Amino acid sequence: MRGKGRTVASVLAETLSGRRGADSAAVAAALAEACGSRLAREVSCRGLLKDGRLLVLVSDEAWAEQLRALEQELCSRVNARLGRATARGLEVRVGAQRP
Repeated sequence: MRGKGRTVASVLAETLSGRRGADSAAVAAALAEACGSRLAREVSCRGLLKDGRLLVLVSDEAWAEQLRALEQELCSRVNARLGRATARGLEVRVGAQRP
């Protein structure tokens, strides 16, 4: 939506956050929004681990370092978007983003 500062990721995160069975999609959308458009292109959220950390893949170590440095802020943004404390940290791995 032009002029309103809303991204597709923000709309998806908001829409999916309360729906049963849509948790992983809501978390991925919330993380994409939290990262911002440039970083979101380099990040692939693969889901939520049992300990509450988000499993995130990046293409190289430079992006991994960036995510680790922003971990607290990103998790706070994800949780704020979802309206609950879902993301307790990040498990950042370097590897292929697409299967």
